[in-house]
Amino acid sequence: MGGKIDPFTRTPGIAGKAYIDNGIADEIIENFCSDESAKYVYKITGLRGSGKSVEYSKIIRTLKEKTGWLVYPLSASGDAVPTLISKLSMEKFIDSTVATTSISSNTSVGGNIHIVSGSETVNVSKTLKPNEQLYSEEATLTSMINSANKKKYKVLIGIDDIAKTPEMVKLLSIVGSMILEGLPVYLVVTGLSENIEDFSNEKNLSFFKRADTKEIRGLNRYDITFMYEKLLGVDAKEARKIESLSKDYAYAYQVLGSLYFSKKASDTLEDIIPDFERIMYKDSYDLIWKSLTPGEKELVTCICKSKSGKAEDIKKLMSNPGSYSVFRDRLINKHLVDGDTRGYLKIQLPSFDKFVELWGED
Repeated sequence: MGGKIDPFTRTPGIAGKAYIDNGIADEIIENFCSDESAKYVYKITGLRGSGKSVEYSKIIRTLKEKTGWLVYPLSASGDAVPTLISKLSMEKFIDSTVATTSISSNTSVGGNIHIVSGSETVNVSKTLKPNEQLYSEEATLTSMINSANKKKYKVLIGIDDIAKTPEMVKLLSIVGSMILEGLPVYLVVTGLSENIEDFSNEKNLSFFKRADTKEIRGLNRYDITFMYEKLLGVDAKEARKIESLSKDYAYAYQVLGSLYFSKKASDTLEDIIPDFERIMYKDSYDLIWKSLTPGEKELVTCICKSKSGKAEDIKKLMSNPGSYSVFRDRLINKHLVDGDTRGYLKIQLPSFDKFVELWGED
């Protein structure tokens, strides 16, 4: 396929031409844009590599292009509230004195402060006593969003791969307060289920706990087969063979597609499997495995060794069969294990059993 550009990608949050629409982003966008909807917060969860960031990216990019929206994606590890204030302060309709006060109050000594607000530059001289607080971050942020709303803007805050930090708890608490106040401010986050659940014990974040959760599961096998036919130029039978190796896992779909696209004309599908497994182990499975507790790892190992996936066979291999139910529920909640068939557990990840066999003891 020399000279052509690979339509598949391994870059997080980007799907490119190989994007398969599962409807999640469209549903969230539709609700955010509807005046009849009362949904202001969405959480997108799923296994690593399931495509959470792709859906998040579609929401962010789509609403950025829509008139009447201000969209602010924030880092999950940054100082969220001051960052959001700084981003809002760059809007032309925000009163520069608000930005001046908010930034100045974080200093503890006298001096000149250089501030950019919108298209204007403001120089301020102010002497502050140590630890003097001339403003509230919550009041400043609320005032700025009020100003945006008066200009007929809706505000969307986005956080990809959220994790609990004091800064993030603070931001969510302020967002919840503004939503209760009736301000059109919206929030979309992605994250592993266990990271999102970490916020559940915060008393003032009940709005976040109760918000709609959209779980990303496997891609549709018919869509995968069609895309392989279209992008790889193979017949339906070959496309189906490639699809069967992916086990409908989004990251595997992209990796397999990319390897097949770049393979030599004389190579077969079987020839690319070693490279496929190496990439999956390194980029995805290693992170998944390290996130598990010892008890969860034991159950996963027993599921893989059982071959049948029957609960009774799995329990026979466990050192403590009585813990089966506890770890089963945890692994289902982490989207690693499929327990839809009563009495059976399955792990729908290609070559994951081989990974566990090779690297599970490390």
